Amino acid sequence: MAKQYQALFLLLSVSYLFSSELTTATISPTGTSTKALNFIQSSCKSTTYQSLCVETLSVYANTIKTSPRRLLDAAIAVSLNQALSTKLFISHLRKSPFQTLQDCAPSTDTFNTDCQCSIEELQEVENCNGWTECLSKINNAEVCAIAGESHSVENTCSSPFAGPVKMSVQGRISDAVRKSLQTRFAKLHQEINNAKLLFKAFPNNHK
Repeated sequence: MAKQYQALFLLLSVSYLFSSELTTATISPTGTSTKALNFIQSSCKSTTYQSLCVETLSVYANTIKTSPRRLLDAAIAVSLNQALSTKLFISHLRKSPFQTLQDCAPSTDTFNTDCQCSIEELQEVENCNGWTECLSKINNAEVCAIAGESHSVENTCSSPFAGPVKMSVQGRISDAVRKSLQTRFAKLHQEINNAKLLFKAFPNNHK
């Protein structure tokens, strides 16, 4: 990305995580530009998960306005936020005194690796050279998210056909955790996929 957009990219990523003021300002019914919302809705028609696309990007309507460049920045920031949020959730599991996944496979280390992979690839989009390289980084991030989603389905804690199943409280907690991980990785996959398709829709706006 061009240098002039690097600051915006970081601002969007950080603000999405920590700024309730930005959220409040951008979703205000009276303060959001109709033209900006229409632009986002129209752009999201090129994505697979259109409702999610509109929901997540409309938060930034006043920042995006009708700029394809800012739309793409926001799409990456949204994906990065989901990846960071998922990693935080996993880190809490790894520190949990209940060790909810200690007898399960894959382990929290596997999920952490999948999530970290997505984070690193998304962060690299900021410094990529050219549209092809940007798209490659986004593709890699999506592959990592899909891996995490698949691993959450394969968790042996809840599968009676995958080996010994512990019918304990710990096993039941682990099953709930598995489902939460699956939901989080599925959303990450969907958001990255939307970002990828938006990049394809605006091939001349990667810098």
